[in-house]
Amino acid sequence: MLSFLMSEVASLGRVLQTLTVFILATVLGSFALHSAEVKPEPRIVSLKGFEAVEVRSQGFTLPRAMKVHVYAKGGGLRRVMHARSDNPLFASGWILNAATREVVWQMDGSNTKRDWEYRVADQYLDLPAGSYEAYFGNHGFGQSLLLAQWTRNIDRRALSSERSERPRGFLAAFGADRASQLRHWQEQVGNYGLEIYLPAGDPTEVPVFEAPLRWKNIVVALGAVTDNGHWNQAFRVKKPVTLHIYAEGEGSGRRMHDHGWIIDARTRARVWEMTMEKAQFAGGGRKNRRQVETIQLPAGDYEATFVTDDSHSPADWNAAPPCDPGMYGLTLAAPSDADLAAISLTKPMTQPVVAELVGVGNDQDRSAPFVLAAAQPLRVHAIAESGGGEMADEAWIEDAAGQRVWIMEPSRTHHAGGASKNRLADEVVNLPKGRYTLRFRTDDSHAFGQWNSPAPWDPERYGVTVYAVK
Repeated sequence: MLSFLMSEVASLGRVLQTLTVFILATVLGSFALHSAEVKPEPRIVSLKGFEAVEVRSQGFTLPRAMKVHVYAKGGGLRRVMHARSDNPLFASGWILNAATREVVWQMDGSNTKRDWEYRVADQYLDLPAGSYEAYFGNHGFGQSLLLAQWTRNIDRRALSSERSERPRGFLAAFGADRASQLRHWQEQVGNYGLEIYLPAGDPTEVPVFEAPLRWKNIVVALGAVTDNGHWNQAFRVKKPVTLHIYAEGEGSGRRMHDHGWIIDARTRARVWEMTMEKAQFAGGGRKNRRQVETIQLPAGDYEATFVTDDSHSPADWNAAPPCDPGMYGLTLAAPSDADLAAISLTKPMTQPVVAELVGVGNDQDRSAPFVLAAAQPLRVHAIAESGGGEMADEAWIEDAAGQRVWIMEPSRTHHAGGASKNRLADEVVNLPKGRYTLRFRTDDSHAFGQWNSPAPWDPERYGVTVYAVK
């Protein structure tokens, strides 16, 4: 009986072995046949290599409506609940319409699938004829465990020093301290990227270009490429013109941190400004803002300015970059050729100094007398500290009788860069003939050379200057 059972088992084993070989041969044969029939899709875009850069881009132009195959591998925090479209990714790709600057496709939590430590998008898109820009960005890295999450910025400028750090602290036990996260990022960053294929058609029909696509009739382009930056361009308008304004910056709460403005060079009045009220969400991190407007300017002299604070710029995005990162800053363009011909770039207007008190330190009370031989307009430029709705450091002009004829009022100031308490006054005042004294007084903290918070953009001019208006 036992020998019979053993022979039956052996027979059954031979049957199973034969069946397994048959199934494998069928599957592999089918796979080989499929591979032989399907031609590889030609690639038209490849964005890889994020060890040293945060964002890569490539433009391409479709001569007609075409289907493209997008494959991207990025990363995002794990979610206990089902991923949604607004789940943030710290490594992701997207596609812009190069003409409208609007997003036509973007990786998010809903159109990607989890593949171990990655999020993968694998889609076919039908795109109309036109020019497009593909982007992929990786600003940071994150990990999650149950309901706990850890994220960190990956600043490529500091990698050489951070690589020497060793895991330490309580979070190191979970591989979530800064050093461990950096090591995990280094293991994965080589696999991040985006590729676009052309399933049908000739790839030679699809020319590529460097993104962003340069606009027609650009008058001023202030590209903000660093932290703590200040860019300025003066221009003259010979007749009334229309200007298209495209500005990208950073803002939160009620205040813009990276932003731009245009002033009338003669009156110092702001004729346009990027504000939280007008700026819209620009994609990526919530603090990315974009303001697109068309304005009319009369004939005159103007100055366009854009400034950045100490973080979150193309030098290092500490949150997801905006969807149009190559246009970060302020761009002015003339919609018509006639308007373009009426605009010329100039140097900032030079104005002779009448009186000046700059480089003022703590606990100082300085003065500078000046005389006006005739009534005239004066430009007053002052940088000082505010606090509690009042000026902590004061600037003013008084006449021969000691009466104040001009005062630096908080309500008429703008942010001067750095700490929010740094304020700038830049205005024109008309004074009659007579003798005057320019005054500047500081309290016991936060002045030139002794800042207790981030300094203003132009620290050497901390104080007040009076110019003669030509």
